[in-house]
Amino acid sequence: MCFFRKRRAKKQAAEQQKALEVKKQEDVKTKEDVIVKEAEVKVSEEKTVETKVQEPVKEAETTKDAPVDNKAKKPAKYHVSQNKDSDSPHFKRWRVRKQGSQKTIKYFDTQAEAIAFAEELAESQGSSIVIHKVDGSIRKQDYTKKE
Repeated sequence: MCFFRKRRAKKQAAEQQKALEVKKQEDVKTKEDVIVKEAEVKVSEEKTVETKVQEPVKEAETTKDAPVDNKAKKPAKYHVSQNKDSDSPHFKRWRVRKQGSQKTIKYFDTQAEAIAFAEELAESQGSSIVIHKVDGSIRKQDYTKKE
């Protein structure tokens, strides 16, 4: 072999060696990243398990001290209002919704039908209803406590 071919072969061998080293380093980095991510997942799982274990203890302590939690356990009120969405197929129909929800339970042609339906739901759930006027303001709110 001539001098130039030997030199070219040495360069190619050196480049291949560097490429193998780079590939090994990348593999090591990805393995380390995977190990680190797995460790992070384990740590986060342990933290969630710890918080789940600790939370009932805190709740038990707070329920003894303050009866504020009873308000949070109350069933949501039912609202009777008119649908103001002009794009809806139920535009200007009366609807019954649960408090805090965007989903309508049922639509009615008259307000009286909607009120009757909401009263039945409220009785079965032990909650109350809020009746709205056409403009959206509150017409009547049932403050009686259901037991």
